[in-house]
Formats: sequence, structure tokens, C-alpha cells
Amino acid sequence: MKIVKNYYLLSILSISLCFLISIPSTLGFWGYGDCTNYHGLTYIKPYLEDNAVINLDGVPSESFWTEHSDSTKNGSLIIPLASKITETEFFIVYLDIVFVLSEEYLYILCSWEDNTTRPDLGGNYYDGLYFCWNINVPNFSAYFLGGMDTNEMGGGDVDCWDWRIMSSSPPNGTSNYCDDLCFGTYGWYDPFLESENVKVAYTYKANSSYTLEIERKLVTGEDYDVQINKSQLYLFNIGIMQDGTHEDHAISWTYALDLRNEEQTAIIFGPNPIIFTLIMILSIVTIIKCIRGKKKVI
Repeated sequence: MKIVKNYYLLSILSISLCFLISIPSTLGFWGYGDCTNYHGLTYIKPYLEDNAVINLDGVPSESFWTEHSDSTKNGSLIIPLASKITETEFFIVYLDIVFVLSEEYLYILCSWEDNTTRPDLGGNYYDGLYFCWNINVPNFSAYFLGGMDTNEMGGGDVDCWDWRIMSSSPPNGTSNYCDDLCFGTYGWYDPFLESENVKVAYTYKANSSYTLEIERKLVTGEDYDVQINKSQLYLFNIGIMQDGTHEDHAISWTYALDLRNEEQTAIIFGPNPIIFTLIMILSIVTIIKCIRGKKKVI
């Protein structure tokens, strides 16, 4: 009877292990190559408030933030981000995000947990958040195979909004313009070719969390900016730095800000199929042995 119970226990552990192992691949990991082959594309409908006005201070006190902080409502979502599974310091971050669209501006509220805020590590270590918005890349994906260029995606340009914070950064409630950059087929463009059009304000709770409010005009008229002025999908992905430098960060898979009139449903695939299949086979074999063992005991 003890052998039978051990088989039962092993079965339960195997099935549990299946889901535990697949969590990074399913909820955070963005995949290699075209990440939509791994987990589809998630559509986000922004909340529309034509006359929305914001006091940019990093505090989500405006009514449209509080009314749409629920991830079941338009404009709101919880986005998982992950670093490479192969990295020693693998980590997953969950970003609460809200999109609000007025007649003139796009507003974004971002909040996430971080137990080492305003890193005091010296050098280039910092926390941060960035958006990569597709401008005209035909095969845009969250994974940039050759680095920060679009050559492997068929060429084209990507608008990058990059906010960073270090121990020497301005205090809570400060607003300023973050880096507004662009890269294309062969890498980064000269940053002096465009103006800074993305304004950000932040607050943080020491060693707990960050909150960012982001403001950008829908139309800037600059070639190196994404122009949000059509009823279409605007593909993007997000990265979060955590006491990192350069590539030490977690990234999301590809999302779509959906300004089309028709409704869309988020498409998110299940656990990593290879890992899931292997461990499910192991679980089935274990259960069969369990049943046979039970018959022998009887």
C-alpha cells in the first residue's frame, strides 16, 4: 500500500511541476524570433475621455485612473515581463498599466513592485522602464535577434521611450522628459534628429514599488515618432530595468494598442508546449504504474 501511495504522490508532484516549470514561459517569457508564435497577440482597448486633463506628478489621483484601475475594464491590463530564462538572475515582474486617450494626448499609468528602489550601486546601475512602439516594421516582435535594430524583422523604425532612475535622480513627484529615441534597420539614429516629446512623472515607495504617469501628444509631426492618429493597431513591447545595466532587464511580449472600431479578444496560448507535453507523458506513465501497483497490492 505504501508503494501505491508513493505513486499517487509522484503523480501529483509531476503535474504540479508541469505548471510550475511552464509559468516563466507562459506568463513572462517572450520567446525567440517572432514572439507571437509562442503566445499570440494581446489587444488593449484604451479608455476614451476626450477632455481628460492630468496633473503630471506621479500620483494617480485623476478620476479616470481610479475608475479604470480594474484590469477587466477598457484600457487596463496586467502585463508580465521576464528576463531570459537562461540568465542566472532570472526574474519576472508584473506591470499594472492603464491607457487613456483624450482628443490630443495619450496618457499611460504604470506601476510595479521593486524591493530595491533608486538603486545606490554606483556606475550605470539603475531602475527604469521603456516602451518600444512600432512605426513601420513589417514583422515587429518583442525579441530583437541582432540587438536594437530591425534588420531581422524586415527593416523599418521603432520609437523608443526610455525612463531611468538612479540614487542621484530627482525626488518623488518630479516630472521631466524621458529619452525619446528611435532605432531602425541598422541600429540607433542620432538622438538630436528628434525632440523629446514624452513627459514622465514618478513616485516610489522605498524598496516597494514605482508609479509612473506618462503623457505624450498623439501627433508630434516627427518622422522618428509613432503617430497615433489612425484607427489601427499600434504594436509595442515594454522593458523594466531592475538594478541593471543596458541589457539586464525583463521584457514583455508584443501587445497591441487597439484603436480600431471592432472588438477583439486577447489571444494568449497556454504553457510551453514542449515542456508541457514531456511532463504530461511522465505524469500519465506514473498514473498507469500507480494503477498497476494498486492491483498487485490487492
